[in-house]
Amino acid sequence: MRKRIAAVLASLALSLGVVLGLASPAAAATENDYAVDVDWNDDNYKSCISTTYVEGCLQPNGDVFWVKDNVANGHEVWIEWEDLNSGRYGYCIDNLGKAKGWTACNKNFTEGHQIRWKLVWQLDGGWNSSYARTTTV
Repeated sequence: MRKRIAAVLASLALSLGVVLGLASPAAAATENDYAVDVDWNDDNYKSCISTTYVEGCLQPNGDVFWVKDNVANGHEVWIEWEDLNSGRYGYCIDNLGKAKGWTACNKNFTEGHQIRWKLVWQLDGGWNSSYARTTTV
């Protein structure tokens, strides 16, 4: 009897493991990318948002997020984004500071997808964000 119960429990555990294993890839995982120090280029069109505290752009040709910290306060700034056609979402985080100027995160989006994105920064102990923009890549 114990062997039969153990076999049933093992079977249930295996089935549950398979179900959870198959379900995990379907659940979207946050993509956190840290921006790298790059030289700004004017070669390609960029959709941009500008605030006093941070500037950011999405370059559809090449799927590059550009982000620039405008205030030397020791806080990171970032672009929060979501692919409206696939459910992918994440952040392009600039933790290099104002002195670095423009930084970038290189993504790989499916052509024709709509990406909604906004800028985020800290001010007076609270987090703030720009309006969201939607850009087709």
